[in-house]
Amino acid sequence: MKEQPNYVELLITSGLFHCFQEGVWIADIDGRIVFANQSFARLLGLEMPERLHGRNWREFFPPAESAALTKSLLAIETVNRIHVTQRVRETKIITVDNQTVPVATTMLHKTDAGQEWFIGIVYPKSIAPTPPQITEGTAKHLIENTVDGICIIENGEIVYLNQRLEELTGYNAPQLLRMDLQQLLNPIDRKTITRILSEPSRILGRVREEVKILSRTGKEIECELRIVPLTVNGRTMLLCYLRDISALKQAERTHAEFIAMVSHDLRTPLAAIKEAISLLADTAAPRLEEKQRRYLTIAREELDRLNRMIDNLIEASRMEAGKVILNLEPLAIEELLNIALESLSLLITKKNLKIEKRLPAKIPPVLGDHDRLLRVLNNLLDNAIKYSPEGGTIRIDIEPVDPEVPILSGTGILANTRYVKVTITDQGPGIPAEFLDRIFGKFERVDPHGPGIGLGLAIVRSIVELHHGKVWARSVLGEGTRFSFILPTKEET
Repeated sequence: MKEQPNYVELLITSGLFHCFQEGVWIADIDGRIVFANQSFARLLGLEMPERLHGRNWREFFPPAESAALTKSLLAIETVNRIHVTQRVRETKIITVDNQTVPVATTMLHKTDAGQEWFIGIVYPKSIAPTPPQITEGTAKHLIENTVDGICIIENGEIVYLNQRLEELTGYNAPQLLRMDLQQLLNPIDRKTITRILSEPSRILGRVREEVKILSRTGKEIECELRIVPLTVNGRTMLLCYLRDISALKQAERTHAEFIAMVSHDLRTPLAAIKEAISLLADTAAPRLEEKQRRYLTIAREELDRLNRMIDNLIEASRMEAGKVILNLEPLAIEELLNIALESLSLLITKKNLKIEKRLPAKIPPVLGDHDRLLRVLNNLLDNAIKYSPEGGTIRIDIEPVDPEVPILSGTGILANTRYVKVTITDQGPGIPAEFLDRIFGKFERVDPHGPGIGLGLAIVRSIVELHHGKVWARSVLGEGTRFSFILPTKEET
């Protein structure tokens, strides 16, 4: 007879902690963090909790406090092999930028199957904490009332589910236990999910997909599906979370449609203003004073910048609506670069910037969409110009990518295809390390009061990834930033 796993314990240790407002971390007996939830990472000034893995939990507390927390584990009471400190301590944590944040914390020390773990719970001061009671009843209450529909799948069958999954699908527990997850999915999504569920042993990490499920009444519900592989006593299971994101997706569509409509309506008056300024500059320039000519030049520059912002808004709304269709053809990347530099020549001249190009003698054509790759170059160069100092240098490198580099084995990269790398380096102030993971997000800006609306880099990433490429940034504060992206080449036949 197979040993029945404790499903509640599986749920506690496999991802539910990411829903908690409290910061939670788990460390091995040597103090190295093996898990941290989103709340703890954000308290420390990070967006990705995985960046904490391998670091010692003690480095995030003042030395005296980490020693006191460790000592407090000696004065414990034991409940179900979990040792709990007797009270919540008022303390501070040290963020990644060396700031201190007042918090309250408690520590747990768990011994199970000969292994020992430290578990820390950190409460922001805005939360009035009470010592946690880690019991199966409490955990079951949390699981039943979470916003996610949760189920565990073994051998293709649902073997555990919570009450929220019943509410989400309209089926009751006995009905769901006779079904498999694929039966709940829209036929379009079944192929992808069936492939994942049919070979659970090949899932190396968490899977996240946006799917549509069919409720008992036939209504389509847009959901985020997350799948976490579990191995218990040699048995492979899948922990699945279904979250209703219908309202969020509808809000995103409404937002995208509104932006597209407003941006489109702005283009006509801006085109008329630009034409009027151009005519004025051409016909009246000889009769204008130097200061007046400078004002006209500023007006033209700002109109061009406003037009680029509107183009970015329209492009972002198209991408969100899934209406982007690439017109792929062989393109000379150096020609696109020259067009982009010419379109930004006024801004380059105004700041007296030097453009330094390092190009190989022969560059293979890339396979891409002309207009959208031009937008990538425009956005990256515009960004470099904004943050470059007067009289600075912007360096542009183009080079073939070594077929053996690890990046070519990443997600979305075409197999057995050669790639070209483009790098644009400025001499600006640089980007703090904690922002490098976020700058490619929509409306993200390092300087909230700086130029732009924070869409340029998000569009760059979307376009490059649509081309089966990759984009990333490297930066040193005070020395500048380097943006690189790779694109597949069109092999000559």
